[in-house]
Amino acid sequence: MAKKDDFLAEEAKAADKAKKKAEKADKKASKDKKPRKNPFKAIGAFFKSVRSEGKKVVWPKAGEVFKNTLVVLVVILILGVMIYLVDLGLTQGMKGIKNLAEKTTAAEETTEATTAEALEEATVEDTTEATTEAAE
Repeated sequence: MAKKDDFLAEEAKAADKAKKKAEKADKKASKDKKPRKNPFKAIGAFFKSVRSEGKKVVWPKAGEVFKNTLVVLVVILILGVMIYLVDLGLTQGMKGIKNLAEKTTAAEETTEATTAEALEEATVEDTTEATTEAAE
């Protein structure tokens, strides 16, 4: 009798293994074959969820909206003025640099012109002296 009980227990284990194996195969097959969803039902469900989420929103009162709008406008005005001042400062700085460069260039040209005139006068004087000496 003990042999018979052992045999039945082993047979039950084998049946359980086969059953589990069949269940795994069924799950795998069901995962591979996904049922096709109706796109119209999916779209309807999407808009239904949007509507339900819209009902959960706490909308601000008119006074809060007005205050927030004023805060935004004031911040924009302050930032606009700051950007204008920075731009104005940079523009004036660039103009100053340009004027300084022009003055430096003009001074160099004046120096070169004065030097050229001095050389020309010296050459003329030398030529005049040489001519005067040759004539004597």
